[in-house]
Amino acid sequence: MPIEIVCKIKFAEEDEKQKEKEEGDKESLIEEPARPRSRDLAAFASASTLHGLGHICQSGRLGVRQTLWAFAFLASLAFFLYQAAKSALLYLEHPHVMALDEEAIREMVFPAITICNINRYRHSALTDADIFHLANMTGLPPKDRDGHKATDLLYPDPDMADIVNRTGHQLDDML
Repeated sequence: MPIEIVCKIKFAEEDEKQKEKEEGDKESLIEEPARPRSRDLAAFASASTLHGLGHICQSGRLGVRQTLWAFAFLASLAFFLYQAAKSALLYLEHPHVMALDEEAIREMVFPAITICNINRYRHSALTDADIFHLANMTGLPPKDRDGHKATDLLYPDPDMADIVNRTGHQLDDML
């Protein structure tokens, strides 16, 4: 069970640099170069996508509202860390053993080996009608190999059992 944790943090200074690049460099030779703005916690928190941080680190003195936001943020962070640790410990509780033995035998009881091909259909066995119908089912624009649109072509109704049996990978071809 993979666990993925994503946190995006956006710096306000990067946005300003991007705007300057888009607008062009407006500095003249007479003017002094613009000094980089000092990074403060309130600017960082307001530009962050970490929910609640902007409400906690507002400029000004600490009030009741900021204290409540800080409490809610710390409580949710503690609950998240508790759940993540509990999930990790539960995952690590189960033993993971992988043993690999190789043995040369002339005859094996089926299914000793399973071979799976990621491609469901053999491209060489697909007809123009198959491509047209499969494209319609997957949401791709309906065109055949020559680029004709669906309105120009008349294909018979699709028979999925026939398409799968005819174009699917055959066991004889793989062994």
